[in-house]
Order: sequence, then C-alpha cells, then structure tokens
Amino acid sequence: MSVIKVTRKSYVRKDGTRVKATTYFTQDKGKPGKTPGSQKFFHPKVVMNWHKDEPPETRRTNALKAHNDDRLAAGRALQELANVTTDRETSRLAKADADYFFSKLK
Repeated sequence: MSVIKVTRKSYVRKDGTRVKATTYFTQDKGKPGKTPGSQKFFHPKVVMNWHKDEPPETRRTNALKAHNDDRLAAGRALQELANVTTDRETSRLAKADADYFFSKLK
C-alpha cells in the first residue's frame, strides 16, 4: 500500500472555536468497500496440508495433526477457510469438515 498526504483546511465551528489547518501522512485505504489486493488472500496461521481433492478421512486427519489434536482449533481454521475462499467446492468441503469437528466436541 502506498502512503498519501492528507491536507485539511482550517475552519471555524459553530461555537466560534478555530480549527487550524493540518497536514499528515496515512496509508491509502483505497475506495470505500473495496478490499486491497494485498489483503484478498487467505494466509492461514497453521499449514494444514488440506486439499479438496483428497478423501474426507485424509483431509480431517491432516487438519487434526496440524493443530495438535485440538478439534476446536481445526474446526475454526476450516471454518475460516470456508468463509474466505471463492471456490464453491472448497467452501463446501471445508465447512463440512469444520462441522464434523464441531460435532465431535459435544
């Protein structure tokens, strides 16, 4: 992201207070409602070796191993993947695996 220079004009409030002109530098946020390209990718905290083309047992075993047999952490990571991916099949399978781990918590 680039840095931009913001310059604000001085003005007088209704109560008579004078506000001086200021200049400061800030990160360019882009257009409102648009996510910057550098933030559009999913960067998992733990590499799970999870692939949509593997059978469910293998996917779930890999996810569980990566999170040291913590079902809650594995489920949350897969739910996060399901929420951010744009691929429908990946989203569907990750959500199914996350639901599997959440159901095992009860």
